[in-house]
Amino acid sequence: MVRRGALADFVDDLQAGGRLTFTRDEALAALGVSMPALKQAALRLTKRRRLVSPRRGFYVIVPLEHRDEGAPPIDSWLAEMLRHQGARQIAREWDGGEIVVTVDRFQRPFVLGGNRFRFQVRRG
Repeated sequence: MVRRGALADFVDDLQAGGRLTFTRDEALAALGVSMPALKQAALRLTKRRRLVSPRRGFYVIVPLEHRDEGAPPIDSWLAEMLRHQGARQIAREWDGGEIVVTVDRFQRPFVLGGNRFRFQVRRG
């Protein structure tokens, strides 16, 4: 039996160590919980605006100073998310209300922290 609040402590420890991202697999291994238990704990932290998940299996920790924006600055997590997805960022620009990220592999668009993310693929 894993105690309630273990994921919150895990998140606090990561943030104290300077990390703002983690994967589902990292949390499962560190906490020794089942997938349903991790999902419930992550949902609780998401409702408290402590976590966001732009991609399945990838979590971004939202520090207190960024709770109003809904996410930390993209420079602190975007490269890690793309690496988790097996993609690499080539360029990034702001285009009339959305952030356009040029990548080397297809990525679905999403909205996070009030920002709309769109991806375009450039091969070669």
